[in-house]
Formats: sequence, C-alpha cells, structure tokens
Amino acid sequence: MTPGLLGGVALLATLVLSLVGLVLAGLSWWAQDRRYLEAARRVAPVAFLSALVSFGALEWALLTHDFSVRYVALHHSVKDPLWVTLVTPWAALEGSILLWGTLQAMYTWLVSRRVQVQGSATTGRTLLLDPWRAPVALGVLFATQVFFFAVMVFVAHPFDAVPNPPADGRGTNPLLQNHWMMAVHPVLMYLGFVGLSVPFAYAVAAMVARRYQSWIFETRWWTLVAWGFLTAAIFAGKWWSYEILGWGGYWAWDPVENASIIPWLLATAFLHTTQVQERRGMFKPWNFAYITLAFAATVFGTFLTRSGVVQSVHAFGDGPVGSLFLAFLLGVLALGLGLLSKVSGEVRDAGEVRWRTREGALLAGSLLFGTMAFVVVIGTVWPLVVEALSGAKVSIGAPFFNQVSAPLGVAALLLMGVGPVLPWRNTGGEIRRNLVVLGVALAAGTAAGLLLGLTLGVALAVGLFVYNLAAVALMVGQGVRERSRALGVSRGRAFLELASSSRRRFGSHVVHVGFALAALTIAFSQTYRFEESKTLRLGESWRTAGVEMTLRNVGVEDQGNRQSVYARVEVRGVDRRGLWADGTYTTRLNFYPQMGNQGLHAPDLKYTLYNDYYLILQAFDTERGQWATLRLVVTPLVLWLWVAGAVMALGTLYILWPSPAPQRQQAPGGAPA
Repeated sequence: MTPGLLGGVALLATLVLSLVGLVLAGLSWWAQDRRYLEAARRVAPVAFLSALVSFGALEWALLTHDFSVRYVALHHSVKDPLWVTLVTPWAALEGSILLWGTLQAMYTWLVSRRVQVQGSATTGRTLLLDPWRAPVALGVLFATQVFFFAVMVFVAHPFDAVPNPPADGRGTNPLLQNHWMMAVHPVLMYLGFVGLSVPFAYAVAAMVARRYQSWIFETRWWTLVAWGFLTAAIFAGKWWSYEILGWGGYWAWDPVENASIIPWLLATAFLHTTQVQERRGMFKPWNFAYITLAFAATVFGTFLTRSGVVQSVHAFGDGPVGSLFLAFLLGVLALGLGLLSKVSGEVRDAGEVRWRTREGALLAGSLLFGTMAFVVVIGTVWPLVVEALSGAKVSIGAPFFNQVSAPLGVAALLLMGVGPVLPWRNTGGEIRRNLVVLGVALAAGTAAGLLLGLTLGVALAVGLFVYNLAAVALMVGQGVRERSRALGVSRGRAFLELASSSRRRFGSHVVHVGFALAALTIAFSQTYRFEESKTLRLGESWRTAGVEMTLRNVGVEDQGNRQSVYARVEVRGVDRRGLWADGTYTTRLNFYPQMGNQGLHAPDLKYTLYNDYYLILQAFDTERGQWATLRLVVTPLVLWLWVAGAVMALGTLYILWPSPAPQRQQAPGGAPA
C-alpha cells in the first residue's frame, strides 16, 4: 500500500470513527444510558490511532520522496535537509490541518480516559468527569474532531494524487527552512490552541447539565496545560522572529501574531476569575464567557491564517477553507454564548464584589486582560472591515498597539503585585503594612531608575519589577513564618515544605516574576534600541555603538537546498559597556529556488548580559565580493526576555507537577482515619 492510499484511508476512517463517537455520546445523553458512553470512550483511542496513521503516512511520503502525493510535490524537495523534511507536514495548509486534527483526536482520547462510567466520581484527589456531563463534553470534542477531518476529506485533502509525478518537488517554504525554531513553534501553538477545546467542552457540559461549580476544578489542569503551551509558543515565535526576519525586533503586531496572543489573553483572564469561583463560588458567568471566547479566538486565528484575508509571513495565503472556519467560529460562539444566555439567571452572582479584596483585584486583572484582547481584535479586524466596506486600505500598526498596551500593562503589573497580599474579605493591620512595603518598593525602584538616567517609562518598569519582587517576598515570607510556628520547624524547613505542598501558590509566584521580567526587558529593548547602516570595503573598519567592525570576507556558499551569500566581520569592543561583544560574525543572505532573487536574512548576533549585537547583511558586491552593506542593531536586555519566557514556562510546569500525596493516618483496627 502506498503512503498516499494509506493516509487517505486512515483519514476517512478517522472521520467515520469521530462521527460514531459523536453519535454514541449523543445517544448516551439522550437515553441516559451509560453503555453508549462506554462505547464512545472505546472509540476515542481508535480514532486517535487512525489519525496517527494518517499523519505517519504523510511523514512516510515525505521521507520516501513520494511525489505522486500532491502535498509532497508542492512542499518538498529531495534537496531539503532531513529536519526540514520531518517538519514539512505543518509547512502548508493541508498538513497543518492534519496536525491540528491529530492533536484534537489526542485530547479527545485523553479526556475519554477521565470519564467515570460507574461508581464514584472521584478517585483519591483526582476529580473525574461524571456521567451527567461526560456525554456532552465528549460530544463537543468529537464534533470538533468531525469538523477538522471533514475539512480534510472533502476540501483540503493532504493525500490528493498527482497524475504525472515530477522527479522533484518545489521544496518547503523557505521561512520554515531558515531556522530550527520553526520545528518547535507551530507544534507548541497547536498544542495550546487545541488544548483550549477541552475546558470549552467542559463548560458546555456544565451549562447543559446545569452543574455550574465542579467543572472549574476539573478544567484547571487542562487550562493550565493549554496556557503553558501557548506561553511557550508565543516566546518561541518571538525568538524565531528576532533571529530570522532580519529586522532586529521580536514582535511587530502582525495580524497573525495578534491572533496568537488573543486566546492567551482570554485564557489568562479565565485563570484569574476561576480562582474566585473555586474559593467563593462567584464569577460563574465570567468564566463561561471567557473560556468560550478563548476557544473561539483559536478558531479566529486559524481563520485569519488560512483564509487569505490578511497578508503575513505566517499566513498560508488564499485557501478553500476560510469560509468553513468562519462558519465553525460562529458555531462555537453561538453554542457557548447561547447556552450562557439561557442559564444566565441561574449563574448570576448573588454576592457583592468588594474592590479592596482579592476577588476584586482578580476581577480587575481579568478585565484588563479581556480589554487588551478586545483592543487587539479591533485593531486587527478594523482594516479588513474598512477595506470590505469602502475598498480603501488602512493600516493599524505597532504605534497604536503600543500606546494602548502600555497603560494596560502598567495596571496589570500593579494588580499582579497587590492582588495576592489582599485578603478575600476584610482588611487588617498586616495587610496595611504590606501595602506600605509595596508602595516603598515601587517608589524606590522608580527613583533608582531616574537617578541612573533612565527615561520615566523605563524607570517605572524598574520600579514595577522591584514592586512585584517585593510582593512575592512578602507572600512567601508570611507563609514560611506561619508554617514555621505551626510545625515548630526552622524557617528553611518550613520553606521547603511550603514549596512542596503549595505548588500552585509557588508556581504562580514564579510566573508573576517571569511576567514582570518580560515587561522590564520589553521596556528597555523598545526604548534604547539603536541601529545604523554602513557600506564597507574589504579591510575597512567601522566604529559605532561601542564596537569596531572590520569587513574581512564576502563570499558565496552552495548549501544544497540554497545559495548563501555571507559577510565575515571581525568585531572588537572599544567600550566595555557592551560586555563581551568581541568575536567573528558571519551574517548571511540565503537564496532559495522558490524565491528567485529575493534573499532571506540570516543575521548573526551575540547575546550579552546587557546589549545584543545583531548584524545584518543588506547588500553585497555581486561581481567581485569587494564590499558589503551592513546594518548593526544594538538592543539591550533581549537575552533576559528569553529567560523570562523560560521562567514562566517553569512556573507553569511547577504548578502542574503533582504534589506528594498526603499520608493517611490509620485509625485503631487498621481502618483509614
């Protein structure tokens, strides 16, 4: 059996199995018969296995250079390196949808394993999805799965045949070949996008079954997993943009970049309001709305990427699936918000929110993130609306988004520090003392920045960073003191026990520190970025930005799948403020057959503790290689942006890591106490 035939059969089988699972889940809910639910559970792993076979068949076709498969002929070449071949399945429209569908089948299978068909709805400390809501949750996931595999079977088939296969294909998208991060970033993004379908399915099930509280506890883990993948994906995408596009930046407010951050903002808002529902049973309608909008935003981003309505280095261009994804987006919104309007009278909050309490701070924080998501949606969609209505082309670029996001970011950082030290209800003397300490930390950090000659905005970023560190120190110190007194142990032992038993609290502190560090690095890198260009002849030197650069060589290399023009530059620091910028830089322009005379930048850069030195080859002597035009971009603290992303990812992983199970005491006779 050929890879194309195997993949097509497996694709059709997955669609049929997904339909069967959907029907069985529907019958279980309609007839209240758990046997149908058990059958649906058994279908889920088989559907996932079938999806894996289809995905594996595409990899097989690529690795064996089977150009009888249209996807392989259009997006692969025998000259592609092995790692490029392995990541080509998500290089274009059909393969990326296959990756999404495969991951959707995986999540459906994982959820099916947590369905409790008989007996109690709890196992130890793990809440399982009970039979009242399980059919609906599984039905929503199977329905999502049906959509993606139906799109592939009927519209965007990855295994269409080529009547007269060519000897070689066109090759993979050059942007995908130019940096290894593209092997990581799309997979992380899809894991986050698809992961948000799970809490959405739980929310729909909760509204249908009219059980509005326990779903929050059950979805906490799933939402954190999806949020963690989205966070990692966004930072990975920034890294890719910084190292490969040759402009010296990491975030351009590109429409597809915006589409990736919208679900992250809404999921962040959801994670904050869920804490209040867990603790006090409030904000139920907010949580249903946030998770519906978060999952809908993932579909919105997919629609933008695959419909051709926006121009972006991330987009797949015009495709036949845009209208289908738009319909699916509207269906998700209609289902989630329609159910919410139906049960709104039952989930309305009875209590009053006091803004000087922790629940008030959490609500305010979630509103800030929700507002930012709304602003990004408007800024992204508005040019499309204007063009559709009037034909005029308008642009809303980085200045608009920066002006709006800066004050919202400052407010979020303020709430991030003060929120955890506020009580759930009444204030007390210790709280007032903590607020004084936070105020002093903010003022001292800002004043120190001003004394060092920083601008007011950057000095405020320094103050907010110190302020958030102080907030974390206060909360950790208070917990350690209380545990030390209660257990009669040393402060060090109390800290270790608290960190082990309160992973959620400690992990959130780590995430907050990472977020504050990211804000600090963004403030520095956006304010103090420096760039300058100059044409140098061989042996000529250029002194600027505290370094001296000498052009040593200009040449051409044949790298199989591309021609690479390089300039080798010797860099010596004449000003030690740069911190270890010395070395030999080799900056390139890569030319691929698919792109003709248009080269892709492959800058060379050196990360240092303070400045990054980023060297770009802009032009070169095509005849004798005697000169090159270089652009130097010097940006402070970008290295710490990647550190901040790693800190946030580690904090999320620490939250998700299971705490040690508490030891059960034994009552007389050996029975559990």
